[in-house]
Amino acid sequence: MNDPHLAPVSESDLPQFAALDLGSNSFHLLIARVDNHSLQPLVRFKQKVRLAAGLKQGKLSNKAMQRGLEALAICAQKLQGFRPDQVRVVATHTLREAENSDIFLAKAASILPFPIEIISGHEEARLIYAGVAQTTAGEGKRLVIDIGGGSTEFAGGSDLQTQQLVSLSMGCISYTEGYFKKGAISAKRFDKAVVATKRELESVAKGLRKYTQTQIYGTSGTIKAIANWVQHKTQSVLPVISLQHLYECRAELLQFKSIQQLQIPGLDEERAPIVAGGLAILIGLMEELNIEELEAHDAALREGVLYELAEQVLYHDDVRQRTIESIAIRYSIDREQATRVQQTVLDLYEQVAVEWGLLDPEWRLLLSWAALLHEVGLHINFSSRQRHAGYILQHTDMPGFNKEQQKLLAALVRHFRKKVFIEDIPPLQLYHQFDVVRVLALLRLAVLFNTDRQTSQLLLKTQASKDVLLLTLTPQGRANPTLLADLASEAYHQLRLGITLRFE
Repeated sequence: MNDPHLAPVSESDLPQFAALDLGSNSFHLLIARVDNHSLQPLVRFKQKVRLAAGLKQGKLSNKAMQRGLEALAICAQKLQGFRPDQVRVVATHTLREAENSDIFLAKAASILPFPIEIISGHEEARLIYAGVAQTTAGEGKRLVIDIGGGSTEFAGGSDLQTQQLVSLSMGCISYTEGYFKKGAISAKRFDKAVVATKRELESVAKGLRKYTQTQIYGTSGTIKAIANWVQHKTQSVLPVISLQHLYECRAELLQFKSIQQLQIPGLDEERAPIVAGGLAILIGLMEELNIEELEAHDAALREGVLYELAEQVLYHDDVRQRTIESIAIRYSIDREQATRVQQTVLDLYEQVAVEWGLLDPEWRLLLSWAALLHEVGLHINFSSRQRHAGYILQHTDMPGFNKEQQKLLAALVRHFRKKVFIEDIPPLQLYHQFDVVRVLALLRLAVLFNTDRQTSQLLLKTQASKDVLLLTLTPQGRANPTLLADLASEAYHQLRLGITLRFE
């Protein structure tokens, strides 16, 4: 197979990509080839894992972890021969919530040779919308709803662009376990689950109702299972679910006293143990949002992940770059200054990347973005702009970024000047702290060499040798007493990063 970075490609040698979705109920793997911006699925694999069932008091049980690791081992076999730039693995609600997710990720790293990205609820909703929008013919406004094992995502938008993203902690597994304890079914229990759904929606319902008069799609296992159930009951070929259909499903469900007894024609046996919670959620949200009917759709999170991965690799269309540009505009960044810092840090990076082992192109992107946004905190306060910058990037929505990428960017801009607080740099699974502190050192130097906010030639070259940085200044730089004083002070801060800074 040709290098997927070379585009366009011939029809006889279409590049392949893979997306692995580590959901709260099941792990889904999709392998497809890309032909002119369209996906041609080659492999679909699903393994029921029920991670959410193993989440107790904020921690993932050993049994749940083992189920997940066994599923990953199968996925690893199916992904043999794929390069890292052809695969993206995302994890959702359960691994977002589990306090001990780092243990699972560490064990997974020895099984699956691809990094696992834990994405936020909003990012999950955005990618689900992308999967639906890319695989439907309709245009204009649409609302996409996805009921997962531990959370429910809503995405309202127009054409390919999202406008409202919502993620709520209510899922088919958590609601079934919470409201139908020990599998007991009753009208009272069901009504409590419906009311709980409506309460969860109260604060966001008004915004979501703006999209309920247009195309409404439901995705993923719960909604597709209910759609199959409805189709069997109505003998319909269309995967359309009406509120009246749901009331009929509810009546059929309540004929049973326990989940263990469920034997309903048209309802998947694997889905039956958790359908009660999912059905209650779907009724509650359709009532609260005034939705009369919706259409079940096959595409979901993994299709959205796959489309974006292919666009990024083949056509260099990275949604993260658009996010960075949007934040820069929102906070009125001084583009001339940001560009000076950006050029300096990339020049530093090119000179030390080999010696410091920072060869992954992702480091270049992260440094570039950190340089562009390092002054977002200036919008709030000058003297503490680095702290405000870190806070803004840590808490703002950043489409395209996983949680660790966002944490890393926030940590870099938080420490671009003044004291370095190593303990405030969060532990990361996708990045070695050894590398993080080195790129931080480069960002700090790039800012320092541009403190006068003018284009000037102060640095001639940079050399790296293990943990030593040697800066060779230009005659103009050596004649600048302020620069020399700043470098002497910075040498102290760099020592906290484990780097010896020398200049001549």
